[in-house]
Amino acid sequence: MNKLLDDMLSRDPMRVWSASGALIHLWDRTVLDMFAARLGDMQRATKDVALGGAVFPNAEHLNFAFRRLAFHRDTRQCLCALYPAYLMYNPQREQKAGNVSIDTVSPAEGGWGEDIGCTCCRCGTRFKVEERESHYTWWGWQALPRSG
Repeated sequence: MNKLLDDMLSRDPMRVWSASGALIHLWDRTVLDMFAARLGDMQRATKDVALGGAVFPNAEHLNFAFRRLAFHRDTRQCLCALYPAYLMYNPQREQKAGNVSIDTVSPAEGGWGEDIGCTCCRCGTRFKVEERESHYTWWGWQALPRSG
């Protein structure tokens, strides 16, 4: 994890962008605690780093990584609560990582993409996920009401 922290503090746009993506997909609470403790250092180090991005600003990945660390630090809620806040959480990747199970898949209305039903493997929250495309594939997550 030292390399990941070094990348976040490096001020190198490619290293910062790559490390942001890694932070967005971390679930280990001990590791997240370490990064959350250094959140201020990382924010200061990346304040003026230009990350680029043509269609979707790469700074959004960095901002979301920071938001996720603050959420972890400030709450004890399951991290799946943040799925609806980020368009890049791919349900297939999340299932492969053991974070969700994909329960249903059906064609989306309108012809492109899929509607996916998922369940968080940690807390049991169920989600409706809409896979869509507009210059890139994105996923809209919506938590479903708990039954019973």
